[in-house]
Amino acid sequence: MSKDELAIYFDKEGADLLSSKISALLGGKGNAERVGCLRSLRGDPEESMIEMRLNMLDRLEMKNNLLLLDMSSDALEYAFYQLSEFLRTGYFFPSEFWSFSREGRKYDTQVFFGKLSS
Repeated sequence: MSKDELAIYFDKEGADLLSSKISALLGGKGNAERVGCLRSLRGDPEESMIEMRLNMLDRLEMKNNLLLLDMSSDALEYAFYQLSEFLRTGYFFPSEFWSFSREGRKYDTQVFFGKLSS
């Protein structure tokens, strides 16, 4: 992966949890949702958080152990679709999820979804 790419890996439990959080956002039950996750840098997992906020623009920010995703309703709907398909089939196809702008970066950051190896 390049510095302009980010991969998020899921097992079925994590995909189900995130899809329920996205469903709440799409259903108008608030404008932000958080979900716990594990972040892996150089192979060492550590606890982290993903925060998704309904927004007009698609932006990504990383702060310490927080991945902040400002997401348009189109991005949220596509994430919900991809997670639902993963729960149904057991894989992501295509693995490309969405492009997000990122402060201080010349290019957008492409986010990919993948299946967590067991």
